[in-house]
Amino acid sequence: MANWILPLAILCVMLTATMSPCMGQKETITVTDLRGKDVTLDVPAENIVLQWSGAGGALLTLFALEGKDAPKKIAAMDTTLKINRMDIWEKFTEAFPEMKDIPEVGDTVDLSTEKVISLKPDAVVVPLNGYNQAPDIYKILEDASIPVVVIDYHSETLENHTKSILLLGKLLGKEERAQKLADYYAQEMDKVNLRLKEISKKSPTVYVECGSQGPSEYGNSYGRRYMWGGLIDACRGTNIAEGAVAAGKAAAINPEFLLTQNPDIIIITGAYWPAAADSMRLGYNTTLEGSLESLKTFTKRPGWDTLDAVKNNRVYGISHVLSRDIWDFVGNQYFAKLFYSEEFNDLDPEENLKTFYKEFMPVDYSGVWMISLEE
Repeated sequence: MANWILPLAILCVMLTATMSPCMGQKETITVTDLRGKDVTLDVPAENIVLQWSGAGGALLTLFALEGKDAPKKIAAMDTTLKINRMDIWEKFTEAFPEMKDIPEVGDTVDLSTEKVISLKPDAVVVPLNGYNQAPDIYKILEDASIPVVVIDYHSETLENHTKSILLLGKLLGKEERAQKLADYYAQEMDKVNLRLKEISKKSPTVYVECGSQGPSEYGNSYGRRYMWGGLIDACRGTNIAEGAVAAGKAAAINPEFLLTQNPDIIIITGAYWPAAADSMRLGYNTTLEGSLESLKTFTKRPGWDTLDAVKNNRVYGISHVLSRDIWDFVGNQYFAKLFYSEEFNDLDPEENLKTFYKEFMPVDYSGVWMISLEE
């Protein structure tokens, strides 16, 4: 009998060590997400479903935290990246071809709950703005015992950005890396926020438009506490769209309203929107010459020759993805420099974006992300 007791004891010790949390065993935790709801789930999550991957979702944070291992963590995703952010899709699938094989499950209102449930993911991650559009859809998943974790980058607040980053760090078991990312983000935001407190100048009036429709049709502008509207507020600009677009919303404004407001600064956001051949192009796979020509076409709109911003060449372009995400500190810095050029003369948003890529992104920086008709 003594001959097998010792080997059995050794085996038990080995099994215990293998199952130890420090060796990768999952643990059950409860976190509070950005809708204020307590969510109980097992971590670290090994397979998650992403929502709004091309519009303020968790995709970039996932890559910043997991690096080259990020695609392995994605059980399924929506199609917003492929359709609305084609340059990002092409950049990342070139680096990670396996992303092309990730199952598609739809997005928010057209989310296939049956498909998601069949995948048995550890969690579904969705931005607050997306969740609020279809809470009943996500309740179906929760009723099927699939945790739904809500993040929020859309409100453009340091608090919610930090909470979202740290929440995803807990979800993925990457808390140390998440803290580093959150600290980096706060440090970059401080380069603007601390200086803004000392500025007493009158704020410039600002018009921001999503350039997805091209110059022939006005694209969305943004109300308070939402995307570019939130960034204008944070950088102490006066958003002319506040008189026409509700807080937390995006909508196109009346062209006559714009001409009446006569803003000091006009900013057109760009990406790769193939549905409109003349849409504003910025981001990966763009050139300075091509993006400048694209921006100039917007100034040819009827009545724009009367606008002070056009007369003074204070018309700018910025990549549309530099809002509502972990790298929107660059949009914050760019806006601050446009609004108060003397006070932020030493700030180099583009160089800071390149540094961010080196520190956190598993793909290389390329393309044009910010332009000015003053160049």
